[in-house]
Amino acid sequence: MTRLATTRPKPKKTAKHTPAGQFQLLWEKIEKQKTRLAGQEKRVRKIVDRFNAEILPLEWEHARGQYQLVERLLTFLSRKSLTRWQRDELCDWIHDELGVLSSNPFADPELDRTGLLVRFESLIKQHYPQPDTPPLTESEREKIRSDLYQELGLELDDEDIDLFMHSPADFLQQMVAKMQEGDEDWLEEDEEEEADDIFGPDETDGQAAGKALIHRLYKQLAKRLHPDLEQDKTQKTVKHGQMQQLLAARQENDIHTLLELHRQHFDSAALEQLGQQELDGINELLRRQLRELERQYDDVFIDQSLESAIWNRFRHLGSTSSDRKFAEHARELKADIRHNNKLLKQLTTLKDVQQLLREDRALGY
Repeated sequence: MTRLATTRPKPKKTAKHTPAGQFQLLWEKIEKQKTRLAGQEKRVRKIVDRFNAEILPLEWEHARGQYQLVERLLTFLSRKSLTRWQRDELCDWIHDELGVLSSNPFADPELDRTGLLVRFESLIKQHYPQPDTPPLTESEREKIRSDLYQELGLELDDEDIDLFMHSPADFLQQMVAKMQEGDEDWLEEDEEEEADDIFGPDETDGQAAGKALIHRLYKQLAKRLHPDLEQDKTQKTVKHGQMQQLLAARQENDIHTLLELHRQHFDSAALEQLGQQELDGINELLRRQLRELERQYDDVFIDQSLESAIWNRFRHLGSTSSDRKFAEHARELKADIRHNNKLLKQLTTLKDVQQLLREDRALGY
């Protein structure tokens, strides 16, 4: 039997190369990584909260002004008195504005950006009719299918590809709707896969023993902490919180927390004597948890979420402080807002638009 302690080990108590020594080392590393991750989450939350308070209102104001400007310009696009070059320049202008507006992840969600794109696409087809194109060859179709899968992670059938070729705006709407419908199903499937097998497909005897031990500890804790078994109202509230912590630890495969909870609520001696296979399995679980914690820490720098985008844009880096980044971005947004407001006041008639297009052409824009 091997002695196992879940408290900080004393010097020279166990050799690092022994299973018990490995347990102690992993335990310390996980504690440090959790502390590191908690610190990072706190810093990210601080940056995101500041962004939401100081920058997001400006982002929304900027996007609304840009949306109104595109709406205004679209009303002039079909005017017959526009010359060919003026209509071409106006189309390019609207296209550029729509590109920025459509790709802005912080725009006001109430803005119907897809609808604006559909209107523009309809006008383009009206004034720039495209000749009938020959049907796609099989190799062309497969190339488009492969490119869209690599870029967007979308698996498309032939009807999807035809829609993409003939109406990108409708294709975008359809794909967004499909992804929204499938989000919950994909999430449930992922959670079921994670819950089915903590260790993966190749489970050793030691891992099986460790898994059985964790399941046994979880059942003991669930019985001890279940709030329905508590009569005292104050303790019932306390146990409700503890039970939520236990359930979260189980769902997230947080072996470190499960062991720590068991140590707190039971005689710690119950964990001090473990068989070799059980200890090997526990150590393997802890190694996997440590790798997962390290991955979570790194993900904030490469994740595609809005919070990660905000963190990477405004966090302190090198000699540039967060304060300076926030101030510079706010200044740029305010300048763009003033510019859009100026254009909205200036461009009220077709003559105003034509005059601005002539001025831009004379300056070589």
